Amino acid sequence: MNGTRFIGGSMVVVAVGLLMVEGLVAQELNDQITFTRDVAPLLQENCQTCHRDGGFGPMPLVTYDEAKLFAPLIKMKVHSRQMPPWPVDKTLGIQDFENDWSLTDEEIETIEGWVDSGAPEGNPRDMPPAIEWPDFTDSWRYTEVFGRPPDVIVESPTYLVKPNGQDQWPNLTATWDGVTTKRLARAIEARPKNPQTRYVFHHGGPTLIGDNGERTGLMNSPSGKVGEIWPDDAGKVIYPGSQVNFGMHFFPIGEEVDASVQWGLWLYPEGEEPEFETGEIQFRADQSTGAGGFPGHDQQLARRADLIIPPNGQAMQTGTYVLDQPARIHSLRGHMHSRGKYQMVEAIYPDGRHEIINKLNWDHGWHTAFMYQEHARPLLPKGTVLIMTSIWDNTENNRYNHDPDQWVFAGSRTIDEMSHIWIGITYFGGSEDYFQGLLDDRERFLTQQQIATATGN
Repeated sequence: MNGTRFIGGSMVVVAVGLLMVEGLVAQELNDQITFTRDVAPLLQENCQTCHRDGGFGPMPLVTYDEAKLFAPLIKMKVHSRQMPPWPVDKTLGIQDFENDWSLTDEEIETIEGWVDSGAPEGNPRDMPPAIEWPDFTDSWRYTEVFGRPPDVIVESPTYLVKPNGQDQWPNLTATWDGVTTKRLARAIEARPKNPQTRYVFHHGGPTLIGDNGERTGLMNSPSGKVGEIWPDDAGKVIYPGSQVNFGMHFFPIGEEVDASVQWGLWLYPEGEEPEFETGEIQFRADQSTGAGGFPGHDQQLARRADLIIPPNGQAMQTGTYVLDQPARIHSLRGHMHSRGKYQMVEAIYPDGRHEIINKLNWDHGWHTAFMYQEHARPLLPKGTVLIMTSIWDNTENNRYNHDPDQWVFAGSRTIDEMSHIWIGITYFGGSEDYFQGLLDDRERFLTQQQIATATGN
């Protein structure tokens, strides 16, 4: 009997041991980062908008087999924060943006851990349902924001971009009868009409010429910029008319491309107008746009012609601009070419306070417009000094620089250099009380934030 008890006890111990091993294995599998459970949702949310069949990403990242094939490249791109493209310095300036599609540190660690552990697939039952992406020709990103496609679309004529040669600036015009009465736009989005256009498109800046002769620049749209959504109290005026000048700039990629770009406009309801007109103002090395919205040479800024970058060298230009009326910034975008390193926008307020608004690390493939959240939009009193700095790197350390042994001068070709800083801005001249109300609201918001932080709520 004792022997029976002994043998039975051994069987129990073995059974318990097996259960413990199975539990440890199950726990280890549960702790393992897998594609189906951990990585696929990140790719769906942050990557597949472009990296899918019919998108303009260079490879699809929808299935496990597709992602595993490029796993080391994915790790490198997310570790360096090249993808998803969000070229703003995360250590300086404002960080609260409406359109921030960058990965968090934890999300990057998840992808890196997945690759480092051999890119395991995981349980197929953990795979999230595939997203039914709309056809490229019907895909507008801001449809999710407004719950509808754009109200009107402006489309450039198709232009055959030659396979070889230098930059091409066709004079493209068209008639357009998108609106019959004066309207104000709530948002605008630019998109290539076909994926191939994405790779030959440098920029376009369509201007509407109303039947009253009034001109409206819709949006300067360089490669990689999605669009602009304006504040709730502001919009861009659209006059009825029939003429559009597109201001296109293409460059060849070694194959012929039938290129065309579309701009979608979301309008305020007819008869409803916001209190203020707004727009995208350009500050550049040889020209600035003043508070009245009229471009003109301004001696406060460095001259573009002074830009000369020596072989294997660097260069810097800094300019200032003094606001002659109060204003609010709702977006920021830089513009340089392949030797660009970064651009900085700073403000010195009338009370002497200094603020770095943002440092824009340069990526010539993604001219991102950084759209601030409402509580983070810079409010600039009259007399605020804006400081704009551009840095160029013409050395081999610049991964975009194809030939550091060349002298580089200012110019409009892709191989030349330039410096634009585009600021989405609304001026409040004559509406000082309204601007003061914005300042008061901001002060209350910051006070509430401080209280919440102090109390842990």
